[in-house]
Amino acid sequence: MITRHPSTRCQTCGLHHGQVRHPDGTPPTPYGCRWCGIDPAEHRARRTAAAGLHTWARPTRAQILARMRARRAARAEARRLAAVLVAFERGAGLVGPAERRRRERAAR
Repeated sequence: MITRHPSTRCQTCGLHHGQVRHPDGTPPTPYGCRWCGIDPAEHRARRTAAAGLHTWARPTRAQILARMRARRAARAEARRLAAVLVAFERGAGLVGPAERRRRERAAR
């Protein structure tokens, strides 16, 4: 019997999730390997802690869905941060209304 910490249980799908398999912050493609997330075209034989030496294996339906959602969330976050970066590069005062009023009073 495999025992896992209850905090690893996903609130959405009810499955237990292990360590994050995309340490660079980019979620794997939806049809990447079940064990390591690498695309089938570039996979060959890989070694991971979870599966040892393995060849490409089709991901589960839950993994495909989770990867699609993670990629969508990453794109949304990138769009949100891009807008902040553009405003910052243009020199917009990214401050709250109270600080903006204080700066206006000081400029008078």
